[in-house]
Amino acid sequence: MASPARCGFPARKNSRLDAFLRRHLPPEVYDAVRAYEQCIVVSDSEKHTLKYVVLTDRLIYLTENPPKSIRRVVALRDIVAIDLIDDYPEFLSPPDRETNQHIRIIYYTTVLKKECEKSKGVRKFLFPFHHANANNKKAKEENNGPVFWRGKKANSPNESIFRYHQESSTASKDSTLGPPSDLKKLSLHGQRAGGPLPNPSRRSCQLTSASSKASGPFCITDTKEPQGLSDHKDSLSEIPFKCNGNGNEFYLGNSTLASPLQSNPNLEKKESELHLYVISTTSSIFLHLKSSWNNYIIKATLLQDPLYVSEFSPATGSQKPYRSEEKIKHFGQLKSELFLKDNTLRKILCLIMELKVTAQKNFILKRLFWKTSDLFYFLVNKLHEYLPESRDKNALHNRTQRADELVVCIEIIQTLGRMFRETETESLRLNILAAKKGTLFNLLVILISEPQIPKSGPVFDIQLVADSTSVEMSFDAELQKLILEYTDTATALLYEILLVFQQGNLGLESTKFAISWIMSFLQSCPPIITFVASIVKQVVKGLSASFQLLSPGRAVLLYQQFYILKSCLQYSKTLAEYIRNNYREEFRYFIHMPALEKRLPLCYPITQPTTQLFHEVLKLVEQKQSVKH
Repeated sequence: MASPARCGFPARKNSRLDAFLRRHLPPEVYDAVRAYEQCIVVSDSEKHTLKYVVLTDRLIYLTENPPKSIRRVVALRDIVAIDLIDDYPEFLSPPDRETNQHIRIIYYTTVLKKECEKSKGVRKFLFPFHHANANNKKAKEENNGPVFWRGKKANSPNESIFRYHQESSTASKDSTLGPPSDLKKLSLHGQRAGGPLPNPSRRSCQLTSASSKASGPFCITDTKEPQGLSDHKDSLSEIPFKCNGNGNEFYLGNSTLASPLQSNPNLEKKESELHLYVISTTSSIFLHLKSSWNNYIIKATLLQDPLYVSEFSPATGSQKPYRSEEKIKHFGQLKSELFLKDNTLRKILCLIMELKVTAQKNFILKRLFWKTSDLFYFLVNKLHEYLPESRDKNALHNRTQRADELVVCIEIIQTLGRMFRETETESLRLNILAAKKGTLFNLLVILISEPQIPKSGPVFDIQLVADSTSVEMSFDAELQKLILEYTDTATALLYEILLVFQQGNLGLESTKFAISWIMSFLQSCPPIITFVASIVKQVVKGLSASFQLLSPGRAVLLYQQFYILKSCLQYSKTLAEYIRNNYREEFRYFIHMPALEKRLPLCYPITQPTTQLFHEVLKLVEQKQSVKH
């Protein structure tokens, strides 16, 4: 059988089908289409029919070839597993069998009880990051092997229920977000005289004690899903995520299903399969399916955080019909204003924040961002002005100005992270990253370098020394918080860049962007040692300092940290030796499963892939392996 292509991502190349989708899908759904591919479909309702599979950020559709009508078949939240099956279907001709990619999608549907004969008890739930079917030895293992796990049945009647909410029966409507309301009130001197610029978008990753008391140990209540993620009409039923009282048991089962199944005893979940046979050696639809599912799992985890939801939710009464033309115009205005030469630091901050929030809510802005290279180069060059040290000589001695610069840099890096996330189908992104490697190299060095901060100046008057001590301590604490936040933000962006390289290459002639290549570059940069050390220390601190549950945002960050550590251990001999020689004891006594289980509740969708990644990192630390190339 054929392997999925890893060159480029020609995901939307059929003009006739594209025009059909534009006419028949709501504008916000059409703009969220990631890829489509012609294939032979086999399912309960399809028997070897030639159709197009259409993938969006939340749904999988099918349409005829040529297209006449379109119907949704699977919601990404209902998927249990996506496998690439190594077989040779008899219904295909011998030549087609050799080029065939057989993709199996296992998902849940809601059916009447009489239609589901074997649906009692707890089911196996397999996450997208690491999965293969152990019952089928021909199933090709992806992402470092299989993960099977089975939760326990809850005993506590006061269990917390985490679930994706039932979407609205009407098409979700989006709105063009302007700058946050508090941007107009921002001052480069903050609310207190001489204070650093506040970062309105920053949010605490720790859950409040009030929430903790209200909803048990998980600190999260049944948060309503924002319209930005809700599917449009004719929504499929959701899979509830359930946790028991101690936060460490996660399961799916008919005996404990939540509404609407509890409200209707005649309904229950049934496992179904959708088989796609792609007769092509160059199709990348399998990679797109896996990637979109991964992206959805991360987003679903973050949506457990009410602060994350509120940050990207439209203001009350501000919703307008979704129009692509307005988004395009808005993006053009933001670019034009950002490129003005006389922009102040405050103005840049306002525009960057507006770009970040708008892009998070409207995928079309991410696509526009990578359509040309000018904005990417502009943002990287702007970072280079301030990092690792400021080009402005005043900032070398002015802590307030330096704090303001760090806040702007954090926003820029967060914005770049938004632009990388979910844009793996955009071939123009790959072209831009390959066109000028110098810009990419500069960005990587910036991300792994610790920002420099001004040192305290000499004070000779005794009274002034006493008065300035408390002020300097306050500034030091503020700057240290900013540096920690910068490191976390840089970690998240480096993770996104590593994902690009993990795809194998950019498909541009013979230029390869393999993961081993980028790790070779990173290990040649002196700051990487300090950066890797900071990641290990943050993981140790997070798992050993206390046993408070991680917030959804910190849980995602933990996964990203483990992913980077795994890449270092697998693909860099120098960094692998450094980690083993200097942190083997930390991994043995502080970074272990009991600590992870107490900090990471299984009700987060990202918990299981994090646990699998955690095991892989521990194995690489304990066992010296040859570095892959």
